[in-house]
Amino acid sequence: MSSRIFRAGSSLATCLAVCIGATAARAQDPVKIGFITELTGPWSFTGASCVAGLKLAQVQLNPPGKRQIDFQIVDNQTQPAQAIAAARSQDVQSKVLALSGPTSSDTALAINGYAEQNKVPFLVPVAAFPQLTKPGTRYTFRIEPDAAGWGYAWAKFIEKQKPGAKVALLYSDFALMRAIAAGLKWQATKSNIKIEPEIIFPQGSSDASIQAAQVLAANVDYVIWIGAGGFETTVTNQLLDIGIKPEQIIHPYGFTTLIRSWGKRSAGSHYGTFFDANIDVLTDEGKRFVEDFTKQNDRMPSYIENYCYITATIFREVIDRNPQAADDREKFRDALSTFKSKEATSGVPIEFDGNGARKEYMYFMELQDVGAKDYKAKQKFYAEWDPEVLPVYDLVK
Repeated sequence: MSSRIFRAGSSLATCLAVCIGATAARAQDPVKIGFITELTGPWSFTGASCVAGLKLAQVQLNPPGKRQIDFQIVDNQTQPAQAIAAARSQDVQSKVLALSGPTSSDTALAINGYAEQNKVPFLVPVAAFPQLTKPGTRYTFRIEPDAAGWGYAWAKFIEKQKPGAKVALLYSDFALMRAIAAGLKWQATKSNIKIEPEIIFPQGSSDASIQAAQVLAANVDYVIWIGAGGFETTVTNQLLDIGIKPEQIIHPYGFTTLIRSWGKRSAGSHYGTFFDANIDVLTDEGKRFVEDFTKQNDRMPSYIENYCYITATIFREVIDRNPQAADDREKFRDALSTFKSKEATSGVPIEFDGNGARKEYMYFMELQDVGAKDYKAKQKFYAEWDPEVLPVYDLVK
């Protein structure tokens, strides 16, 4: 009898040891994040920039002794269908904790639909289409302020610079650009800004010489050009070629590779941003981020690289504060919904509303010089506003 009890006890002890060991092993498994971004296709210039910022953070935020976070980088080819397929693969096959990565609003919307339907937390680093966080959104959280607010902010800025200004509005027919234009037009009517002409370029456009001549003939005070990729640079140069002064040109957003493509003669033009090496206030970590990124990539970081760096820090903070959330999607989603922190690089607050949207803010910059590896700019203004100041979800469908 005692022998049987001893053998049973020994077996139980062995089982417990094996189970505890297996649990400990699982606890040390990396936390997998599906990072689905644009490495090829029209938005590869932003996807590649995003990954560069992410990789810098991943090295710094995975020290020995901490639960490792493994960002599984996947190319969505700037195609919504491919983005959905990648999301499904990361969810079903890789069993990731959460999804992240897109820098295109079109691919982000595709992943958003999958994430909401399948209850997968989705932290969007760089995609600003308002409907990503429309009322009722539960699993999607957007770090970048919504794009309709960018247009609103620029209308307010123009109103301060020149009341009653006449503005030409040019934009490519992408979700992001349509949203910026919608916010601008909404506020323009309240700020006594006249928009004429308004020109929309179909996706795939490559020349704007006729439209540039139309803008010059309109004798406008400002030209707001909302573009992307090589065509953005083409239109900028065609406007300058035909006689539009750089001081008249406003780019609602600008990042390093894009700004450098405008060239030296764009000095004097304006652009919007959410992080820049030239902003007035950088934290010590922000200065180190700029220095380290520049050394590794031979160019300065801008808001795309910063947001993807910050994406990694958010995952790190949430998991460190809530260890159980590292293995439970619902607990991770709940932790994100109550998350409060600041961007380590700039000190700007991070907090999400009930739909996963973030408070709006923007830096307004004046370009001063463009070099081979960097550029100089002067911060002219900084603004914060509540996203509910304009009906974003009614403006942009």
